[in-house]
Amino acid sequence: MNTANMLINVAAILAGLVIYILISNTKWGKAHQDYQYAIMLMAMMAAVLIGGLVRWLIV
Repeated sequence: MNTANMLINVAAILAGLVIYILISNTKWGKAHQDYQYAIMLMAMMAAVLIGGLVRWLIV
């Protein structure tokens, strides 16, 4: 694996974490605390899509 792909993967994971934190801190996220696993899964899926788009555009 080359350096660019590794940096994109790390950025995608961090993006997923940021998306999850932002959603969890909203009024909607606090009202739906029972669905934290699903919210986390969707945030990580969004991050994977973002990472894939960045990889497609750059590499």
